[in-house]
This record gives sequence, C-alpha cells and structure tokens, in this order.
Amino acid sequence: MQSTYSHIGKMLLGLCVLLGSPVWATDYWQGQSLPPAWQQYLQRSSALLQQDLQQLNAEVKQQALLTPNIAAKHPDFGLSRIENDEQAEAVLSFQTPSGGWSKRTDMSLKRQSGQYYGSEPAYVPTFDNGATTTQLGWLAQYYPQASLMLRDRITEALERGVILLLQAQYPNGGFPQSYPLRGGYHDAITLNDDVMYKSMQLLWQVAHDKQYAMLRPALREQAKHAFFLAVDWLLAQQVNLKGQRTVWTAQHHPLTGVPVAARKFEQIALVSSESAHLLQLLLRHVAGYPGVKASLASAAAWLQQHQINDKARFRDDTGLKLIDKPGAVVWARFYDINTGVPVFFDRDGQTYLDVSQISLERQQGYGWYQSEAAKFLAEYDKIFDE
Repeated sequence: MQSTYSHIGKMLLGLCVLLGSPVWATDYWQGQSLPPAWQQYLQRSSALLQQDLQQLNAEVKQQALLTPNIAAKHPDFGLSRIENDEQAEAVLSFQTPSGGWSKRTDMSLKRQSGQYYGSEPAYVPTFDNGATTTQLGWLAQYYPQASLMLRDRITEALERGVILLLQAQYPNGGFPQSYPLRGGYHDAITLNDDVMYKSMQLLWQVAHDKQYAMLRPALREQAKHAFFLAVDWLLAQQVNLKGQRTVWTAQHHPLTGVPVAARKFEQIALVSSESAHLLQLLLRHVAGYPGVKASLASAAAWLQQHQINDKARFRDDTGLKLIDKPGAVVWARFYDINTGVPVFFDRDGQTYLDVSQISLERQQGYGWYQSEAAKFLAEYDKIFDE
C-alpha cells in the first residue's frame, strides 16, 4: 500500500504546487493497513484529482496563461436558483471534470477556459457550504424548463455529479468534506455545515423524487443503497455518553468513526444543529428502519435535556451573548463530549465555557448558539405523540 499512499501524496503535492496553497498531511491514512475496498477508494480519488488537474493545466497552456485565473467569489453562488438557459450554462461551466462544484464561487457568469473552478483554488470539488448538492438540485429543478438541446447536457451533468457523490462515499457509509480527497481534516467524515445531511438528502431525492426521473434506474437504485449505507453508519456512530446515546460530533475519523477535530476553533464536540437535521431526515423517511426509532428517541431526549430555555442570542459590535426572552429556546452549537456542557473554541485551539471568553472576531464570525433542533423536536413530538 505504500505506493498508493505515495501516489496520493504526489497528487496532493502537485495540486498544492499548482494552486500555491499549503499541503495538509494525509494523516488518517498513513501507516494504515487497509482492506481492498479502501485501497480502491483512495486510488480512485487520486485518479480523479489527477484528471481535474490535467484538464485545468491543458486549458492554461491553451490560453497561454502563466497561472489560472481566479473565479469571482460569492457566498451563495451568485444565484438562488436557475431561471434560464444562460444561467444553466454558467452553472454547468463550473462543473469539474470529476463531476462536482466548488464553494463560495459566483456561478452567475460562465466560467472561462483557463479559470479555476472556484474562487478558492485549494478547494477541489467539495460538499462543504452546500457545494455540489446545491448545483445538482438546481439543475434537476430547472430541467423541465430547459431547451431540448440543453436537457441532454443537464442529464449528463446530473449523472456525473451523482456518480461523484456515490464515489465520494466511504466504504463504511460516511462522506468526506471534499472529494477527490485533499487531506487533513477535510478527509474526516463531516457533519459540520451539514455535509453529511445534504449528501444523504440528495441521495434520497435521487432515489425517490420525480424530478430525477431522467436519470438511469440503475443509478437511482445505487443512490438508494448509498442512503441506507449512510443510515447504518449514523446508527453505529451515535455517541454514547455515560450510558446514554446522544447525537454526533462535527467530524468523525473516516476509518474508525471516533470523533476528531478539524480547525482550531472546531475541536471535538457534539453538534446540535447538524445532528438535528440528520435526525429529521431519518424521522421523515426511515423511522421504521431497524434501530432508527431507538436512535431518534435517545437523541430527542438528549436535545431536550440540553436546550437553553427562555434565552435568545444577541450579537452586536461588542460581541455575542444570550439575553432573556420568555418562551425562546436555543442550543449551543457545540457540547463537550465528556461532560455535555456548552463549549466554545478560539483560534488558539483552547476550549472555553463562556462565549464571552473567546475573541471578538470569533464571537461575531461563528454561529455559537442555534435553534435548529427545535424543528426536529416539534416534528418528533407530533409523530410519536399521535
């Protein structure tokens, strides 16, 4: 397996040399003795990464550029949906040869030859911040309105994107943040920013929704199988704290499933909102699947125990704090995996028990209190109280 790891390392190094970005160590894979399915997974990832690089290099050479041009940045892709063929063409132009899209990129204007596929060159196709799943959803939604000539291209793009999502899924059912793999914490099975949730949601839609009827039946069946593989992973990795099943952490080790950290201000911790979204997905679609009902009950109980009542978040120039608001309910974004108390992290990598203790920049730049879990609990109570 050393040759496989070496090959992946060279591909990542080549990418980072081309992009001028740092190399993240592929720490999850070094020294591991992997079964054949995992070896094949890494080899396929490496080949897809090489494919993307070769295409971009060919365009740069053809356009006689010294380096690729940077795509324009936009936090929400520059669109809220596709409304005409011109916008569809623009979105299609940003699909990488491997089949995905990048995040934080303005896709309202068509990508030019020799231009990066995203505004952040180090981001190869990713599922972070809704990338790839959003574009696939837009294209499927627009398909009935597209011109006849464009429909074939949309179908081909959808198939490539869904295949990429299927290829990205680890043999155990989890999903990395980015694929082809780019190393470091990006390779962790990622719940943070709803990577796992949006990937699973799209798989369910591909398998069941009429708007994906243009796809091959075999591909839709693969999506269904992949969805249940992800369900099995969730059931197996729900964190047990002092004998009680709780929720999940923001990142889990791709091989072992144990909780892992990401950035310094994203240390190991249980997550409320991302877990709630996944629980809502399970509740709506597979509540009768073996093990799901018990998982839902345990998670609902844990979320109820850890809600913060009669408080609302308030943010201004002085920072973030909780204020009194009768009837309101919030959750901390992160909870300590050992004690279950709310925790907050800063760029120094330290853990704090009060949001006021972290820097003003982090108080203002991160959603430390959220209320998404309330939606799951309301839906859960409605179904199981009947």
